[in-house]
Amino acid sequence: MIPDTLRRQIAADTLESCGSGIRWQSLLTKPKLSIGLIGGSVTQGYSAAGFCPTSYPVLFAEGLRERGYEVETNLCAEAGMGSMEGNLLADAQIISHKPDLVVLEFAINETTLRPSVIAFESLLRKLLCQPEPPVVCLLLIRSMNDYSCESFMLPLAEHYKLPCVRLRKGLNPALERGDLKWEDYGDPESHPNDDGQRLLADCLLNLIDTAKNLPDEPADPLPEPWLDAPYQHLQYLHPNADTEAVRTSAPIVARRNHSFPEAWLLSAQNGGMQIETECEALLIFYETHHLPEYGACKITADGEPLNPPVLHSNSIYGWGNARFVAAVPPGPRKLHTIQLEPTEGNFYVLGFGIV
Repeated sequence: MIPDTLRRQIAADTLESCGSGIRWQSLLTKPKLSIGLIGGSVTQGYSAAGFCPTSYPVLFAEGLRERGYEVETNLCAEAGMGSMEGNLLADAQIISHKPDLVVLEFAINETTLRPSVIAFESLLRKLLCQPEPPVVCLLLIRSMNDYSCESFMLPLAEHYKLPCVRLRKGLNPALERGDLKWEDYGDPESHPNDDGQRLLADCLLNLIDTAKNLPDEPADPLPEPWLDAPYQHLQYLHPNADTEAVRTSAPIVARRNHSFPEAWLLSAQNGGMQIETECEALLIFYETHHLPEYGACKITADGEPLNPPVLHSNSIYGWGNARFVAAVPPGPRKLHTIQLEPTEGNFYVLGFGIV
């Protein structure tokens, strides 16, 4: 358990920056706030004991209501979600609601390699380039073994002058002092318990309480990308029988995944799929699971096998979650043809990300 006084102190210590070039005064004197949260299982509400009805998004909204705001909250979160998947779903689940503030929680769901960096920066720029861009806040959490993608997320926060809350900054000193143990915060992996979820909410509320005293600042021009953002304009092509780019006899079937409720079912019986479209980049999202019915597909792009040439949807790490493959990596816009040929079992295509 984390004592209230200690929790508030840790929350205060986690504030890395309130950002700059933000009209905080105008934003936080509004009677109604629209909040978007994009992230993985922690944002979805998974805690050390299972799904938590008082997850940090819920507690954050409650705290804002206690401060006198009318609050609308929209979540784009799934266990295992990475920033590319968040980018794919953000238009419908977050941006369409015109949020005032968007919280991004991906510090434990990404790697520190280039593909993760450009996926995350692409999502950032998609949000920041909206006609009425929200304030984007980075919530940088850590795992039990202290894993976090701060190595590139902190420089990105500084580059774009974003508000940033950094769990390590408050939690690690408290752990080192012996004021609490990791078990007081979370499970043996990365999921906070009820007290940990409350701590994350308090971290965000401390940002709001601090920013409320700041004056409006004129917005700074959006800088050039820190590394690269080739998926900034990523669009989601849903499973649809009328999708012009897709040729297949495979049926569209219902799925249990909240974010991907339907999929094309490819199999030896149903046949494969051809995608022919002009694009700069094309991602194929598919469902993975450890169940024996999940199979594999050969994949070619413009007549050449991809590397690897076979997509396997059967994985001991799968639970019905989405994965993706870059069938067409970023490049000049031109006509591309992708072929999927099922080789065994069922292969569920959740849709395409296209630039």
